[in-house]
Amino acid sequence: MSKHPLYLQAHEILKILDTLMDTADEEAKERYAPTLLESATIICAKLSSGLVSESYVQCMQNASLVREHAEYLRLSNHLLNHSKCFDPEYIRLFRAEMEKFRELFKIWASQIHKMEPAYENTEWGLFVKDSGNQG
Repeated sequence: MSKHPLYLQAHEILKILDTLMDTADEEAKERYAPTLLESATIICAKLSSGLVSESYVQCMQNASLVREHAEYLRLSNHLLNHSKCFDPEYIRLFRAEMEKFRELFKIWASQIHKMEPAYENTEWGLFVKDSGNQG
């Protein structure tokens, strides 16, 4: 799993974000770093279990969380660029690496879609096969 391209890309993004934050003043770091680095860290954590799981439900749950945090990061580059507090070259690099991540994510998602959806009776009622009861 540690050599999976999506996992490697996630760690590359985390490193780029860390360096990007170093290009800003303290006020900008305090404003942006906590949420951006938290999202990048959550992505890495969810990929570490999602990429090795054989459970359709676990993969879908992790993929949903990864996608949510990745989209937040991907869209945040506009805010970072607008703030004028960060090195524009690192913002461009961050944007390009997020697009690479998105393409790799789509490959992983297609692999999940090929899995047999072994629905589970979860405590929360998600990913439960419809029994046909309407009412």
